[in-house]
Amino acid sequence: MRNTGDAATTYARQVVNGEIAACQWVQLACKRHLQDWSRSDIYFDIDEANQRYRFFEQALILDNGNPYILPDWQKFIVGSIYGWKKSATETRKYQQALILVPRKNAKSTLVSGMALSSFYMDGVLSGQFYCIASDRGQASLLKDYGEGFVRRCKFLQDDLQIRTWEMRNAATHSRFKALHSDSSRLDGLNPYFVAFDEFHSQQGDDLDNVINSAFGSQAQYLYIKITTAGVYKATKPAVAQQDYGEKVLKGVIQRDSLFYINYTIDQDDDWNDPKSWAKANPNLGYSKRFEYMEDLCNEASDLPVRRNDFLTKQLNVWCESNVVWIPAETWSENGGEIDEELLVNATCYGGLDLGDTNDISALVWLFPPQGDLERWTVLGRYWVPGESIKTRADREKVPYDTWLEQGLINATDGAATDYKFIYNQILEDCKTFNVKELAYDRFKANEMVQALMNEGIDVVSFGQGFYSMGAPTAEIERLVLSKQLNHGGDPVLSWMASNAVVKLDPAGNKKIDKAKSTEKVDGMVALAMAVGRAILGDEGAEPEVFFV
Repeated sequence: MRNTGDAATTYARQVVNGEIAACQWVQLACKRHLQDWSRSDIYFDIDEANQRYRFFEQALILDNGNPYILPDWQKFIVGSIYGWKKSATETRKYQQALILVPRKNAKSTLVSGMALSSFYMDGVLSGQFYCIASDRGQASLLKDYGEGFVRRCKFLQDDLQIRTWEMRNAATHSRFKALHSDSSRLDGLNPYFVAFDEFHSQQGDDLDNVINSAFGSQAQYLYIKITTAGVYKATKPAVAQQDYGEKVLKGVIQRDSLFYINYTIDQDDDWNDPKSWAKANPNLGYSKRFEYMEDLCNEASDLPVRRNDFLTKQLNVWCESNVVWIPAETWSENGGEIDEELLVNATCYGGLDLGDTNDISALVWLFPPQGDLERWTVLGRYWVPGESIKTRADREKVPYDTWLEQGLINATDGAATDYKFIYNQILEDCKTFNVKELAYDRFKANEMVQALMNEGIDVVSFGQGFYSMGAPTAEIERLVLSKQLNHGGDPVLSWMASNAVVKLDPAGNKKIDKAKSTEKVDGMVALAMAVGRAILGDEGAEPEVFFV
């Protein structure tokens, strides 16, 4: 009987026996490992697995100065990928791997160590090794980790040479470099090893297809994709390949060459329950602190917009892109009386969101803490065509008529918004407040903007895409959650806040989605623009705001 006492197999047994908390996909991956021991066409090379473990522990020094001691779950991954071999050829069984692990579980460190292990140990002559990601920074991260390991290990430096754009193995003449998502750069290449980081961010199959086709002449190659979950989209390669991996583990599809493992929670698990967190976070208590998870979970419970972040990044659960932003109870906690006398001559930043001529327009002034203003203070002004107020109130079941009577909104003459009323209000406010800048959506209000500029008012075009809106959206969340925003209980702005839905890009950046929001959100968009300029303060010129 063959020896099955290696670290990978021990971990698999502990998972299957229930000694280690694990979701169904980790359990199935471990069952697959144990079942493979009964096969004659493959075998587990314990010596090879142990050599890889020793490489990590003896050659790789972490940036804190400690040796890289593989935790059991990482030994399972490393041992499985390098240890399982075909009996007939003695080449590796696994040539591709899809590994899903939440953030802060040292997944990038693990894959960079595996890349360096292959680069140093596999002995492939003139091999091409690549770290790939959607953007240059992420692609370089794995290579930077690898270079850091080399710099901290003297004996690795005997063979591995660090250059500006790549590492070289002097013994094998192999090269290790980073590439980002421009798939054309891989045409004509012949990679031996590819590590694809944050695979979930890929929107299409082009890059993955190019990589797969590039392995054609390699008898033995290794293609490792590592990622967290993200914003769900059925067409995403990561979603399709996760589904494929699950079918492999279930035995629906036979694919010996694919190693698949997914650290997540089970469908029926309560994401609020700390007992479920260990299933998704195998490094909980090591590289990932329990207190950190607790804080993030509490935020996700208090503020639904945090929930999808928590589920995707911390528990590896795919979520829909549209997220209700701020619940009414959380928003109301940021109310309070506003003494407008304190605003006279106070520094402020403005956001102007002009609606269509028959729709709502919003002007929001944001006053940073100063003098007797202890919190960020918001003053909103709104305009609606006068002739449509009664019809709009009846049709939309929104109390525009009551708000008009209370002086909370302004009516302009006629059936269309007369921008002259807004222009005059801005001029009046600029005499009352110390207006530093007024941000506006550049696709609207050109005539008004020119007139304001002629009056000496500093108006700034503000893009509406993720690049511009991401930071201010996050800052509004922070201010609301920390109760540092005073909106004075403004019912109009509160209504708009309750309507606001955010959408996420693949990197997790958020912005208000007007199209998906339940009702009008113009005041919140104006607030975001004001916050965006306030963040920049007086320091600089016009960075990101000119991009959509």
